[in-house]
Amino acid sequence: MSRDTVYQQTREHLHYLGLGAVAEKSKPGYTEFLHSLLQAEVDAVEQRRLQGRLRFAKLPTRKTLEQFDFTAQPKLDRRLVEDLATLRFVEEKANVLLIGPPGVGKTMIATALGHRAVEAGYRVYYTTAADLVARTAKAALEGRWANTMRFWNGPQLLIVDELGYLPMPAEAASHFF
Repeated sequence: MSRDTVYQQTREHLHYLGLGAVAEKSKPGYTEFLHSLLQAEVDAVEQRRLQGRLRFAKLPTRKTLEQFDFTAQPKLDRRLVEDLATLRFVEEKANVLLIGPPGVGKTMIATALGHRAVEAGYRVYYTTAADLVARTAKAALEGRWANTMRFWNGPQLLIVDELGYLPMPAEAASHFF
C-alpha cells in the first residue's frame, strides 16, 4: 500500500471518528500529528468530564457573575464577590453564607460560583435545605446514615439553598447541622 493511500485512509478514519480538526492538517510530521490527535482526545475527555460534573451538580440555572446586576444591590460588596469568584474558599475548605431577604440574588451568586467551580474541575452539588433534611432524615430511619453522610461529604462545594426559608423541626435541624 502506498504512503498516499495510507495517508488518505487515515484522514478518512479521522473524519469518521469525528476528529475532523486533526484530519484537515496537510500532511503533518509524526510528532505534530500525534500531538494533534492526542490534543483532540484530551479536549473530548475534558468536555465529557465537565458535562458529567455539571449533571452531578444539579445546579438550577446557568448564570454567571458577569450577569449579576450589582447596581440593583448597591450595598453588596462587589470586591468580596470577586474574591469568592477566585474559588479560594473551596481550596481552603471555608464556609460561605449568603444572607439576605428573598430576591436579592443569593441563589444567583451561589449558582454562578457553583458553575465556576465545576468549570475549574471541582465536584459541586446543589440542594435545598428542605431536600437535604428530608434525605438525611429518611437515611436515618432506613439505617443508611453513614452512606448518606459520605455522599454529602463528597462534593468539594456543597451549595445548600433556601436555608431559613421554611421552619425546620428540631430533629430535622439536628440532621442538617
